[in-house]
Amino acid sequence: MAKYKNNHKMAVVFILLSIVWIAILFTESSQPPAPILGEVSGLDKVAHFFAFGVLAILICGAAFNLYPGAGLSKYITPLLIVTIIGLADELYQLSNPNRAFELLDLVADISGAVVFLISFKLITRSKFGRRVTF
Repeated sequence: MAKYKNNHKMAVVFILLSIVWIAILFTESSQPPAPILGEVSGLDKVAHFFAFGVLAILICGAAFNLYPGAGLSKYITPLLIVTIIGLADELYQLSNPNRAFELLDLVADISGAVVFLISFKLITRSKFGRRVTF
């Protein structure tokens, strides 16, 4: 029972971190883009890739602690949530005259989530195939 409570507390921490990260993403989306993003071609896609990759890991951390035996859904659920948040972020940018909806940004969001989740899955395995415990 104590282990379940500890997992539940960690899930709450990951959920709160996810909410803070989402708030940061939407706050950034409500402002004009940073000048450097226009100077370096593709840098905004790289920023989307990493920002939504981090979000995927945070949500995955919550999923791992809420549903320790859920299998593949611990990865699919975060990917779906990140996709929805990415779509909402792009739609939100339509309300900002300095921003625009870009399908390639959404692709970068989803790609970042996929790569980070696959990397997370590989990293959390030991070389003998056992799960590494945190």
